[in-house]
Amino acid sequence: MKSSESPKKKKKKSKKGTSGGGAKQFLVWHGEKVAVCVVALIALWFASQGMGYMGQRMGWPPSDLETAAREAREGIERSTRTAADEDDLEITDYAAYAEQIKSPIPAAPYSVTAPWKPVTQ
Repeated sequence: MKSSESPKKKKKKSKKGTSGGGAKQFLVWHGEKVAVCVVALIALWFASQGMGYMGQRMGWPPSDLETAAREAREGIERSTRTAADEDDLEITDYAAYAEQIKSPIPAAPYSVTAPWKPVTQ
């Protein structure tokens, strides 16, 4: 070897999978980031849609609201119907119901006679 010549440089082999590979390799290395970006964009879209409604005013003018409130108040004052007048109103005595729950259940309705003679020891 001559001193003026440089030694041959070894070509470095590229690691398989670090370059190239197409869409599959891209998803392997960056799939999480893509998924997080998609979720963040959806969240931002929802937030922007919600913000659009905050600046809007109610669709009813105050005079219509006052009229509806006045009519409701007058309807309540004119009403003579009470809850006791309702046909389907059931009043439950919960104190008696609690006593019934605390009392023992009779075993007679649940007794079963065995079709065979039980073995006794």
